[in-house]
Amino acid sequence: MPLQLTRVNKMKLDVRLQRYDQCKTSLTKSLGDYQCWLDDANLSDVETEMMLLKNQRLVEKDSITIAFVAEFSRGKTELINALFFSATGVRLLPSSPGRTTMCPTELLYDKKEKPYLRLLEIDTRLNDRSIEDYKKQPKQWTHIELDDSNPKQMQQALLELLKTKTVSIEKAKQLGFAANDADESVEVPFWRHAVVSFPHPLLKKGLTILDTPGLNALGSEPELTLSMLPNAQGLVFVLAADTGVTQSDMSMWQQHIRTYKNTHAHGLAVVLNKIDAINDELMSADECAQLIEKQSLETARLLELDKSLVFPLSAKQGLVAKIKQDAELLVDSRLSALENYLSDSVLSAQKERLLDEVVAGVVVHMSMVQKTLQARLLRLDEHLNELRAIHGKSKQATAELLLETRQQQTLYNKNVEHLKTCRHIFNSQMTDLLYLVNANKVSEIFNEGKEQMTHSWTIKGIRMGMRHTFDELNTLLSEMLNSAQGSVKLLDTIYKRFKDEHHLNVAQPARFEVKVCQQQLRHLLQEGLEFSQSSEAVLTAQNVLARRFVETIGGRARAIFERASVDVKAWQSTALAPLIREVNEQKRLMESKLDSLRNVSANKIVLDEKIAANVSNAENIRHKLQALDGLIASMSTSQDETEPLVREATN
Repeated sequence: MPLQLTRVNKMKLDVRLQRYDQCKTSLTKSLGDYQCWLDDANLSDVETEMMLLKNQRLVEKDSITIAFVAEFSRGKTELINALFFSATGVRLLPSSPGRTTMCPTELLYDKKEKPYLRLLEIDTRLNDRSIEDYKKQPKQWTHIELDDSNPKQMQQALLELLKTKTVSIEKAKQLGFAANDADESVEVPFWRHAVVSFPHPLLKKGLTILDTPGLNALGSEPELTLSMLPNAQGLVFVLAADTGVTQSDMSMWQQHIRTYKNTHAHGLAVVLNKIDAINDELMSADECAQLIEKQSLETARLLELDKSLVFPLSAKQGLVAKIKQDAELLVDSRLSALENYLSDSVLSAQKERLLDEVVAGVVVHMSMVQKTLQARLLRLDEHLNELRAIHGKSKQATAELLLETRQQQTLYNKNVEHLKTCRHIFNSQMTDLLYLVNANKVSEIFNEGKEQMTHSWTIKGIRMGMRHTFDELNTLLSEMLNSAQGSVKLLDTIYKRFKDEHHLNVAQPARFEVKVCQQQLRHLLQEGLEFSQSSEAVLTAQNVLARRFVETIGGRARAIFERASVDVKAWQSTALAPLIREVNEQKRLMESKLDSLRNVSANKIVLDEKIAANVSNAENIRHKLQALDGLIASMSTSQDETEPLVREATN
């Protein structure tokens, strides 16, 4: 029985990631099937194709990042080995006593290349380029090939992560490290960043692991705390059970992790590692358990967390237990509680977010197309009834019906002209909005802020420069809000007029929401100000601090506006689409009815042929609607998929 439990705990993360990967595959297939259906039904257009392509890329690129943060010697890297890499049979990442990872390390799977270790030199901090920029240029990195079939070779290669070098005090400050002027030299990491890629089963399913060094490294690389950590779906903060929350742990929590807690509903876990160090021969098992419980409660109190988010465990025992298949030792390690939390909270939440983001929009589009087809079928049935009624009518009655239809066509032609006018006015407003949602304006604002910060002689002046920068951003955002609200009101007026005057009652697509940008900028402002008030910022040269402020905060602000620009353009292309589709549909039907009536007025044989053709067309539409119902059901029920493999494992 215990052996079965060991297998289940080891499989839990893997099973959840497998389900997540299957969900992405299923979504990609559903999106492709829908595009094929649209093509077959002759209902596709450029805007729809772009929407589906955007969602396909979103699904393909979606991944789950779990970041691990801790001060030195907390056993963080050992925990990563225990959670993810025990199957290699070795300590894959260097985590023995006295061996500490010195540079931030990302572990992922790059299917485009053979396994590798890429290392970016620390001296690259001397210029203005970010780590993300460097990732686009692999030639700037030191490249080491890895043999994933030889764990020992990989283990040896990854020792590079421990490498350091000695530099002068002046050079250390230029690199962004805090340094004591009394010292002659400072030991700094040799590498600024590392990326490890190999086809591990978990990594292949979309998991990325971010291993970060201690407080000094976090403070000297703002891109970590202002970009990489906030974008992670899970964050594990590792403490030592035998010491509890130390002063440096609390500094790390307050400066770099507390903001994550405030902005992420799920995903934060605090680990009290090394519980095996608490136990000794003079302490009973109950006394040891009580001490661990007391330490957990105190940690939760100090960090103002729910105790359920504090996980006491022994990463060392967990790794040894998994490698040696020791079920009893694995239970003693308490590692499974953290594994279950990561799989249930982090992975499930990410899957739900992906489904909500992709499924909701596509199903809305499917529903609109479904209504279009249903309306087409209704009008076709009405037209069939008219054609069948002609059998018993005179030529004069047929001519009157033809005249009535021509009058309807004139009305619909006016609808088309009116819609063209509305579309022109709406696009003009969209042009004004896009002028405001401009990432280049953000760059200008941050460059002005950089100048002000560079010429400030005090940290207070630097903070004022940062605050002024965000005030300018908020002003720009307010103008965006006013412009967007004006566009929404115009759109509501257009739809209402067509409903009241032309009896076209169609649903509007989702609107562009400026509040999302406001919330993101608010969080960014908080993070930027907290960073400016940190001890690392105070000890960092002003020109270096200003440069990194623009690189990290400015880069993220620019990304927010770039995303807003994309969203505005997407809204512009879809806002009037249902109305355009409905007007064109009615115009097409009027033309079809006129053609039928002109041809049948003098020939009853042609009338029968037209009736037969319309019956066939109606049947074809019913088949297409049935197929669309299946696509909608498939897309919608993907949100309710269960986890049978997990249930089997836990039964």
